[in-house]
Amino acid sequence: MMFFVLAGGYGRRAEPLSRIKPKPAFPLGGVPLITRLIAQLRLRGCAGGFVNLHHLAGQVAEAAGDGVRFFAEEELSGSRVLARALPFLEDELLAVNGDTYLEPPLAEMARLAQAPEVDGVLLARRDRSGAYARLLSDGGRFLDTGAAPGKGATPGWMYAGAALFKKRALAKIDEANFFDSLRRERLDFRVAVYDGIWLDLGTPASYFQANWDFMARRGPQGGNALSPGAGIDPRARVRHSILWAEARVGPGADIDSCILAGGPVLENVRHRRSIVSALGVFPLF
Repeated sequence: MMFFVLAGGYGRRAEPLSRIKPKPAFPLGGVPLITRLIAQLRLRGCAGGFVNLHHLAGQVAEAAGDGVRFFAEEELSGSRVLARALPFLEDELLAVNGDTYLEPPLAEMARLAQAPEVDGVLLARRDRSGAYARLLSDGGRFLDTGAAPGKGATPGWMYAGAALFKKRALAKIDEANFFDSLRRERLDFRVAVYDGIWLDLGTPASYFQANWDFMARRGPQGGNALSPGAGIDPRARVRHSILWAEARVGPGADIDSCILAGGPVLENVRHRRSIVSALGVFPLF
Protein backbone atom coordinates (compact mmCIF):
# COMPACT_ATOMS: atom_id res chain seq x y z
CA MET A 1 0.00 0.00 0.00
CA MET A 2 1.17 3.51 -0.81
CA PHE A 3 -0.01 6.79 0.71
CA PHE A 4 -0.86 10.28 -0.56
CA VAL A 5 -0.86 13.18 1.90
CA LEU A 6 -3.05 16.01 0.62
CA ALA A 7 -0.99 19.02 1.70
CA GLY A 8 -1.47 21.83 -0.81
CA GLY A 9 -4.36 23.82 0.66
CA TYR A 10 -4.21 27.42 1.85
CA GLY A 11 -5.60 26.68 5.29
CA ARG A 12 -7.81 29.77 5.40
CA ARG A 13 -9.47 28.70 8.66
CA ALA A 14 -6.06 28.61 10.34
CA GLU A 15 -5.11 32.22 9.56
CA PRO A 16 -3.04 34.05 10.61
CA LEU A 17 -0.89 30.99 11.44
CA SER A 18 -1.26 29.54 7.94
CA ARG A 19 0.14 32.73 6.43
CA ILE A 20 3.40 31.91 8.20
CA LYS A 21 3.46 28.13 7.91
CA PRO A 22 1.29 25.74 5.87
CA LYS A 23 -0.91 23.58 8.10
CA PRO A 24 0.94 20.32 7.29
CA ALA A 25 4.08 21.95 8.71
CA PHE A 26 2.43 23.13 11.95
CA PRO A 27 4.47 21.67 14.83
CA LEU A 28 2.64 19.03 16.85
CA GLY A 29 4.52 18.38 20.06
CA GLY A 30 7.47 20.22 18.50
CA VAL A 31 7.57 18.14 15.27
CA PRO A 32 5.84 19.11 11.99
CA LEU A 33 2.49 17.37 11.51
CA ILE A 34 3.39 15.88 8.12
CA THR A 35 6.66 14.51 9.53
CA ARG A 36 4.68 12.64 12.19
CA LEU A 37 2.04 11.47 9.70
CA ILE A 38 4.54 10.01 7.26
CA ALA A 39 6.57 8.37 10.03
CA GLN A 40 3.59 6.50 11.45
CA LEU A 41 2.33 5.49 7.98
CA ARG A 42 5.70 3.93 7.25
CA LEU A 43 5.67 2.27 10.66
CA ARG A 44 2.38 0.64 9.68
CA GLY A 45 3.86 -0.77 6.49
CA CYS A 46 3.21 1.79 3.73
CA ALA A 47 5.86 1.27 1.06
CA GLY A 48 6.15 4.87 -0.02
CA GLY A 49 4.06 7.82 -0.92
CA PHE A 50 3.19 11.11 -2.52
CA VAL A 51 2.58 14.69 -1.37
CA ASN A 52 1.02 17.51 -3.36
CA LEU A 53 2.50 20.99 -3.03
CA HIS A 54 1.03 24.44 -3.54
CA HIS A 55 0.76 26.89 -0.63
CA LEU A 56 4.21 27.58 0.91
CA ALA A 57 5.42 24.51 -0.95
CA GLY A 58 9.04 24.66 0.20
CA GLN A 59 8.09 24.34 3.87
CA VAL A 60 5.85 21.34 3.18
CA ALA A 61 8.55 19.60 1.14
CA GLU A 62 11.18 20.19 3.82
CA ALA A 63 8.92 18.81 6.56
CA ALA A 64 7.90 15.78 4.47
CA GLY A 65 11.55 14.85 3.94
CA ASP A 66 13.07 12.30 1.62
CA GLY A 67 11.50 9.17 0.22
CA VAL A 68 8.28 10.69 -1.15
CA ARG A 69 7.36 11.93 -4.62
CA PHE A 70 6.09 15.50 -4.81
CA PHE A 71 3.44 16.76 -7.20
CA ALA A 72 3.51 20.55 -7.52
CA GLU A 73 0.20 22.20 -8.46
CA GLU A 74 0.00 25.61 -10.06
CA GLU A 75 -3.69 25.62 -9.18
CA LEU A 76 -5.26 23.41 -6.56
CA SER A 77 -7.31 20.59 -8.06
CA GLY A 78 -8.67 19.02 -4.89
CA SER A 79 -9.09 15.25 -5.08
CA ARG A 80 -8.18 15.24 -8.77
CA VAL A 81 -4.50 15.40 -7.85
CA LEU A 82 -4.73 11.83 -6.53
CA ALA A 83 -4.85 10.58 -10.12
CA ARG A 84 -1.25 11.69 -10.62
CA ALA A 85 -0.20 8.71 -8.49
CA LEU A 86 -1.84 6.18 -10.85
CA PRO A 87 1.26 5.40 -12.96
CA PHE A 88 3.19 4.46 -9.82
CA LEU A 89 0.60 2.20 -8.16
CA GLU A 90 0.27 -1.56 -8.13
CA ASP A 91 -3.23 -1.42 -6.68
CA GLU A 92 -4.11 0.44 -3.45
CA LEU A 93 -3.58 4.05 -2.38
CA LEU A 94 -4.28 5.51 1.05
CA ALA A 95 -5.26 9.20 0.84
CA VAL A 96 -4.79 11.18 4.07
CA ASN A 97 -5.73 14.79 4.83
CA GLY A 98 -2.69 16.89 5.68
CA ASP A 99 -4.33 18.96 8.42
CA THR A 100 -5.32 16.09 10.73
CA TYR A 101 -3.27 13.73 12.86
CA LEU A 102 -4.53 10.17 13.06
CA GLU A 103 -3.15 6.64 13.01
CA PRO A 104 -5.22 4.80 10.38
CA PRO A 105 -5.96 1.12 11.07
CA LEU A 106 -4.44 -0.04 7.80
CA ALA A 107 -4.85 -3.75 8.48
CA GLU A 108 -8.60 -3.36 9.05
CA MET A 109 -9.01 -1.11 6.02
CA ALA A 110 -7.11 -3.59 3.85
CA ARG A 111 -9.26 -6.44 5.17
CA LEU A 112 -12.46 -4.64 4.21
CA ALA A 113 -11.05 -3.96 0.75
CA GLN A 114 -10.26 -7.63 0.04
CA ALA A 115 -13.65 -8.46 -1.46
CA PRO A 116 -13.41 -8.22 -5.28
CA GLU A 117 -16.51 -6.03 -5.58
CA VAL A 118 -15.25 -3.42 -3.10
CA ASP A 119 -13.75 -0.27 -4.64
CA GLY A 120 -12.35 1.25 -1.46
CA VAL A 121 -12.74 2.01 2.23
CA LEU A 122 -13.55 5.22 4.09
CA LEU A 123 -12.47 5.82 7.66
CA ALA A 124 -15.23 7.16 9.94
CA ARG A 125 -15.38 8.32 13.53
CA ARG A 126 -18.04 9.50 15.96
CA ASP A 127 -18.70 13.25 15.88
CA ARG A 128 -20.21 14.37 19.16
CA SER A 129 -19.70 18.05 18.44
CA GLY A 130 -21.98 18.34 15.42
CA ALA A 131 -19.33 20.52 13.77
CA TYR A 132 -18.45 18.22 10.87
CA ALA A 133 -20.27 17.01 7.77
CA ARG A 134 -22.11 13.74 8.27
CA LEU A 135 -21.01 10.48 6.66
CA LEU A 136 -24.06 8.37 5.87
CA SER A 137 -23.82 4.61 5.55
CA ASP A 138 -25.96 1.50 5.64
CA GLY A 139 -24.71 -1.92 6.64
CA GLY A 140 -21.12 -0.73 6.48
CA ARG A 141 -21.49 0.70 2.95
CA PHE A 142 -21.07 4.36 2.11
CA LEU A 143 -24.27 6.07 0.98
CA ASP A 144 -23.74 9.82 0.98
CA THR A 145 -22.52 12.85 2.90
CA GLY A 146 -24.64 15.47 4.63
CA ALA A 147 -24.20 18.94 6.07
CA ALA A 148 -22.93 19.51 9.58
CA PRO A 149 -26.02 19.42 11.83
CA GLY A 150 -24.75 22.01 14.33
CA LYS A 151 -23.67 21.91 17.94
CA GLY A 152 -25.89 20.00 20.30
CA ALA A 153 -26.95 17.57 17.57
CA THR A 154 -27.27 13.86 18.17
CA PRO A 155 -23.83 12.22 17.77
CA GLY A 156 -23.32 10.89 14.27
CA TRP A 157 -20.56 9.68 11.99
CA MET A 158 -18.06 11.83 10.12
CA TYR A 159 -15.28 11.22 7.63
CA ALA A 160 -12.05 10.89 9.60
CA GLY A 161 -9.73 12.08 6.82
CA ALA A 162 -8.36 8.81 5.41
CA ALA A 163 -9.60 6.75 2.46
CA LEU A 164 -8.27 3.62 0.78
CA PHE A 165 -8.74 3.57 -3.00
CA LYS A 166 -8.30 0.62 -5.29
CA LYS A 167 -6.59 1.65 -8.50
CA ARG A 168 -9.70 1.15 -10.64
CA ALA A 169 -11.67 3.45 -8.35
CA LEU A 170 -8.95 6.08 -8.26
CA ALA A 171 -9.07 6.28 -12.06
CA LYS A 172 -12.69 7.49 -11.77
CA ILE A 173 -11.98 10.33 -9.32
CA ASP A 174 -12.23 13.42 -11.52
CA GLU A 175 -13.98 15.95 -9.27
CA ALA A 176 -12.48 18.27 -6.68
CA ASN A 177 -14.42 16.51 -3.91
CA PHE A 178 -13.96 12.77 -4.34
CA PHE A 179 -17.31 12.09 -2.63
CA ASP A 180 -19.00 13.57 -5.70
CA SER A 181 -17.26 10.99 -7.89
CA LEU A 182 -18.16 8.17 -5.50
CA ARG A 183 -21.83 9.10 -5.80
CA ARG A 184 -21.81 9.66 -9.56
CA GLU A 185 -19.98 6.43 -10.35
CA ARG A 186 -21.86 4.46 -7.69
CA LEU A 187 -18.61 3.08 -6.35
CA ASP A 188 -18.78 0.45 -3.64
CA PHE A 189 -16.97 1.93 -0.64
CA ARG A 190 -17.08 0.31 2.76
CA VAL A 191 -16.81 2.18 6.05
CA ALA A 192 -14.23 1.33 8.73
CA VAL A 193 -14.90 2.60 12.25
CA TYR A 194 -12.04 4.44 13.91
CA ASP A 195 -11.83 5.32 17.60
CA GLY A 196 -8.12 6.10 17.90
CA ILE A 197 -6.30 9.41 18.25
CA TRP A 198 -7.74 12.09 15.96
CA LEU A 199 -6.54 15.68 16.15
CA ASP A 200 -7.86 18.51 13.99
CA LEU A 201 -5.36 21.29 13.27
CA GLY A 202 -7.84 23.22 11.15
CA THR A 203 -8.16 26.39 13.25
CA PRO A 204 -5.76 28.12 15.65
CA ALA A 205 -7.91 27.10 18.63
CA SER A 206 -8.18 23.44 17.56
CA TYR A 207 -4.46 23.38 16.76
CA PHE A 208 -3.69 24.73 20.22
CA GLN A 209 -5.81 22.02 21.86
CA ALA A 210 -4.39 19.32 19.59
CA ASN A 211 -0.91 19.88 21.00
CA TRP A 212 -1.99 19.20 24.58
CA ASP A 213 -4.09 16.19 23.57
CA PHE A 214 -1.16 14.77 21.62
CA MET A 215 1.35 15.33 24.41
CA ALA A 216 -0.98 13.93 27.08
CA ARG A 217 -1.11 10.58 25.27
CA ARG A 218 2.65 10.30 25.45
CA GLY A 219 3.06 10.66 29.17
CA PRO A 220 4.06 13.52 31.46
CA GLN A 221 5.32 16.57 29.60
CA GLY A 222 6.60 20.00 30.45
CA GLY A 223 4.35 23.00 30.54
CA ASN A 224 5.03 24.10 26.95
CA ALA A 225 5.32 22.63 23.45
CA LEU A 226 8.64 23.76 21.99
CA SER A 227 10.01 23.21 18.51
CA PRO A 228 13.78 22.72 18.19
CA GLY A 229 15.38 26.15 18.07
CA ALA A 230 12.78 27.91 20.18
CA GLY A 231 14.25 29.74 23.17
CA ILE A 232 13.02 30.85 26.59
CA ASP A 233 15.20 33.04 28.78
CA PRO A 234 15.32 31.75 32.39
CA ARG A 235 14.18 35.20 33.52
CA ALA A 236 10.95 34.86 31.47
CA ARG A 237 7.72 33.24 32.57
CA VAL A 238 6.05 31.04 29.94
CA ARG A 239 3.18 28.65 30.67
CA HIS A 240 0.99 26.34 28.57
CA SER A 241 2.22 27.83 25.30
CA ILE A 242 3.36 26.63 21.87
CA LEU A 243 6.65 28.00 20.59
CA TRP A 244 7.57 27.56 16.95
CA ALA A 245 11.22 27.27 15.98
CA GLU A 246 11.69 30.99 15.42
CA ALA A 247 10.16 32.00 18.77
CA ARG A 248 12.39 33.72 21.33
CA VAL A 249 11.21 34.85 24.75
CA GLY A 250 13.51 37.24 26.56
CA PRO A 251 13.81 38.64 30.09
CA GLY A 252 10.72 40.05 31.75
CA ALA A 253 8.20 38.40 29.40
CA ASP A 254 5.08 36.85 30.93
CA ILE A 255 3.34 34.51 28.48
CA ASP A 256 0.33 32.29 29.22
CA SER A 257 -1.70 30.08 26.85
CA CYS A 258 -0.27 31.53 23.64
CA ILE A 259 1.04 30.43 20.26
CA LEU A 260 4.35 32.15 19.55
CA ALA A 261 4.88 31.95 15.81
CA GLY A 262 8.25 33.59 15.40
CA GLY A 263 8.95 37.25 15.10
CA PRO A 264 11.15 39.49 17.25
CA VAL A 265 12.38 38.55 20.72
CA LEU A 266 9.67 39.18 23.30
CA GLU A 267 10.97 41.13 26.28
CA ASN A 268 9.13 42.82 29.14
CA VAL A 269 5.71 42.07 27.64
CA ARG A 270 2.62 40.25 28.86
CA HIS A 271 0.38 38.13 26.59
CA ARG A 272 -2.60 35.91 27.43
CA ARG A 273 -4.53 33.59 25.11
CA SER A 274 -3.00 35.17 22.01
CA ILE A 275 -1.22 34.40 18.77
CA VAL A 276 2.00 36.40 18.83
CA SER A 277 3.78 36.60 15.48
CA ALA A 278 5.72 38.81 13.10
CA LEU A 279 2.34 39.63 11.53
CA GLY A 280 1.05 41.03 14.80
CA VAL A 281 -0.84 39.90 17.88
CA PHE A 282 -4.21 38.20 17.46
CA PRO A 283 -6.73 36.65 19.85
CA LEU A 284 -6.39 32.88 20.07
CA PHE A 285 -9.91 32.10 21.30
